Amino acid sequence: HALGRKADSDAALAALIAKYEKDGPSNIASVYAYRGDADQAFEWLDKAVKYGDGGLGEIVTDNLFDKIHADPRWLAFLRKIGKAPEQLAKIEFKVTLPQ
Repeated sequence: HALGRKADSDAALAALIAKYEKDGPSNIASVYAYRGDADQAFEWLDKAVKYGDGGLGEIVTDNLFDKIHADPRWLAFLRKIGKAPEQLAKIEFKVTLPQ
């Protein structure tokens, strides 16, 4: 997609969806987000929640989602999965270092 080979990119995405629709919807969402297709990205993020996709654990730091961070649905989605900045800030870490 980034190289201007839309047909090849579309074919690869279709293959990804066919193979990982229920096992990796967050990966599919990341492709749509990288392409700048926020509507499809959020549709697949919702599927990731529905199917219990473990890939959502790294969503906050995954730069493939950068293009949709300004979308108001991004923060709402992070809140939905407990990963919004204010939610993460409340997590207490108590580290005991060895003496």
